[in-house]
Order: sequence, then structure tokens, then C-alpha cells
Amino acid sequence: MKPYGAVSPAPPRRHRWWSRVAAVVATTLAAGVLAAVHPAPAEAATVDSNAWYVLVNRNSGKALGVSGASTADGARAGQWPRSDGNSQQWQFVDSGDGFYRLKARHSGKVLDVAGASTADGAVIQQWADHNGANQQFRLADSDAGHVRLINRASSKAVEVQGASTTDGGNVVQYSDWGGANQQWQMVKLSSGGGGGCGSAPTPLTSGTHTIQSGGKSRSFILRVPANYDNSRPYRLIFAFHWRGGTAGDVASGGTSGSAWSYYGQQEQSNNGAILVAPQGLGNGWANAGGEDITFVDDMIRRIEGGLCVNPAQRFATGFSWGGGMSYALACSRANVFRAVAVISGAQISGCSGGTQPIAYFGIHGISDSVLNIGQGRSLRDRFAGNNGCTSQSPREPAPGSRTHITTTYSGCRAGYPVQWAAFDGGHIPGPVDGSSGESGAATWTKAEIWRFFAQFQ
Repeated sequence: MKPYGAVSPAPPRRHRWWSRVAAVVATTLAAGVLAAVHPAPAEAATVDSNAWYVLVNRNSGKALGVSGASTADGARAGQWPRSDGNSQQWQFVDSGDGFYRLKARHSGKVLDVAGASTADGAVIQQWADHNGANQQFRLADSDAGHVRLINRASSKAVEVQGASTTDGGNVVQYSDWGGANQQWQMVKLSSGGGGGCGSAPTPLTSGTHTIQSGGKSRSFILRVPANYDNSRPYRLIFAFHWRGGTAGDVASGGTSGSAWSYYGQQEQSNNGAILVAPQGLGNGWANAGGEDITFVDDMIRRIEGGLCVNPAQRFATGFSWGGGMSYALACSRANVFRAVAVISGAQISGCSGGTQPIAYFGIHGISDSVLNIGQGRSLRDRFAGNNGCTSQSPREPAPGSRTHITTTYSGCRAGYPVQWAAFDGGHIPGPVDGSSGESGAATWTKAEIWRFFAQFQ
């Protein structure tokens, strides 16, 4: 058996069928609080003032929103499970000197400290935008890419009161002490320009596309849904090939044809998702110096500039080295991708970051002799920890049972599930229950991956 997913690239060989198919902020953000003082920069996030963001609390994993999606002045801010709804989306409106007003997408109103209070515990609410100092906030760095929101008038931080983890937990201001309940992850949902949504017909169609990335010519195969509608935001699914495989192998589905195209996601999505099969350098994903992560960034810009994509529904999957690449994206682009599904993967494309939560699905064979299941468990455990899941050792099938067992972790933060599927088999992407073989047409993996992705609406 060929050693798929080995750490260093190797020339392609002949394979079995599954081998063929299978700180802008640094100049604008603040550390001072007086209008006459230009604050020191925050480096944790780069603000795009045209974009919309979801703000996820580090302590609770819940998103900042407006109670009841109210459009009234004085409606309270609180925390709820992340839904990416308009009442959880915020735009950073530049007030100058490194301060911003946070505008709610559903109401057009901004975050405001009630009564311009300077007291601990003062309510954070929404109010009509008058650009007052009590409506202006700067970003202060915390670790692991989180920021604190410091009010200009009071110098206090926006926090979830009492470090609550309950739905509807109140959001107030309090003296800045750097607690986890005062820290927020900025999840960028859109680039603000509308991208390819509602634009005139575009030449970006199904087929092979070539772009420049990191000074190199890179390519990907794109599958645009039949009857594509440029007013409808679509899911965007990246499908990465294995060591020695190609984008063409993934896109074609090999001998299983369209039933296995893009690891079966073309079929499972009922042609309702935009699908991407990137081509790795040397038919692998060594990701030297992060160049493959940069390639993904560049593909997203190109695709979303010409097609209508829902930026809250980006996903990645892949087998073997493609699984390792999907894991690398989970580590470094948790605020870009909604979820990943890693099939028989390991940490072989690096892990820059790896501290933020992301929905994670790992699939691995108990008798994998290429990338042993212990490596897959290690990837899973990282995100079970990041996502706040209850520690457990999921059941796995017995050798010779020819079955699989899927476990959904308990206790995970809302919106950040972790799922694990172990199967009685080796280093393959398309196992079939009751058989020692595999089939892209009959495998259970494609349906379980789709269900995992499709839960995010």
C-alpha cells in the first residue's frame, strides 16, 4: 500500500481506484481612551470597515446580539448561540483615532453605554447613531486572536455579566481586567462589497481556473451549480486531494463518477453548493511557509469576487494529505471556515494557530497503517478542547466487525460541535459497512459529511 499522507512529498505513483478518485489595524486601533490621544495599535484583528462580523465571547462561545432582534432604541445587548443572523452581525464604523462604532445589521443602530454611564455594570444597549463617545470603542489585544472592546467615554470593557454562559446573558461594561468574559473573537462574515451576489453574469464558470498565488501559478477546478442564481448565497466547499492525487481525481469521482465527485458532496448537496477541487504543488499539501493557506485565501477572493457565496458557510474536507490540509485550515482559518471534515488525516500540513473553535468532524479507520488512528484522535482532541466539549473516549468498532461508529461529543459550545467516526478498515476514504472493500457510490462517509455541513444554516 502506498504511504499516503507522508510528511514529505513524493512523486506520484499508480494507485487503486480510490487513489484516483479518492496590522491594517496597526494604524487604526487603540490603547488610549482620550480623544486627543492616538492609541497604540491592536494587532489581534484587522478591521474591514465595510465588512460584517459576528463577535463570539471567549468564555461562553456565544455570540453578541440584540435581544429579540429588536429595532428599538434601548434594546439590550446579550449573548446567544451563534446563528449568524442579522441581529448578531456588526459593522465597525470608523470614528477616527482608532475608535469604532459597532452597527447592528438588522436595525442600523449602534452599541451604546446606557446614559453615557461610567459605572461598572452599566447596560450595553443599541441606540440611534449620534457618534457620541459612549458609542465608540477601541480594540485591545488579548491572546489567541481575541480582542477586548474598550469604551471611549468610560475606559471600561464590554463583558458578559457575571461570566454567564446562559442564553440571553446580559452584556455590560466593567473595569478592564482581561477576563475571558471580556474577550471576543471577531468572525468576519463578508467582505462588504457584495462580491458576486447580484452582480452581472460573470465568466467565472465551471471548469479549471488558474490564479497567481505567492508568485506561483496555481489552479483549481470549480463546479458551479446548474441553474446558478447570482442573488442566492451558496455554500462553498473545498475538497482537497490525497498525496499523489489531483484536483481532477477529486472533481471527476474516478470510477465511481459523479456519485463520488468532490468526495460525494456534489451528489449530497443535490448540485446546490459551489465546489472547489484545488491542485496541490507536487500533488501534495506540504504548505511550506504557509503557501497553501495563502492559496486558499486567494481562491476565496477570486471565487467570491465572481460568485455569490454565503461567507458564513465555507467548508473544507479531504482525505489523507487532503485531510491534513483541511486540519491546517481549521487551525489557521477558524474565523473563515464554518466547519471541516478530516478523513484519515494527521498534522502533516502544519497547524498555525489552532487555539480557536471551529466545528470539527474526524473520520478514521482503526487499522490505518499509513496514518494511524492515534494521529486522527489527536486532531480531534485539539478541537474538542477548543470547542469546550466534555472529555470522552468515543466508542470504536471491533476489528472484523466491518462497521462504523459515529459519536457526537456532548457539552460543546453552541455552534461548535465535534463529531468522530471510527470504522473497521484501513487508509481509505470510502469504506462500506459489511464489506472489506470501498465504494464511492455506496460509502456512508459522504452522507455523514454532508449532514455535518448542512446543519449550519
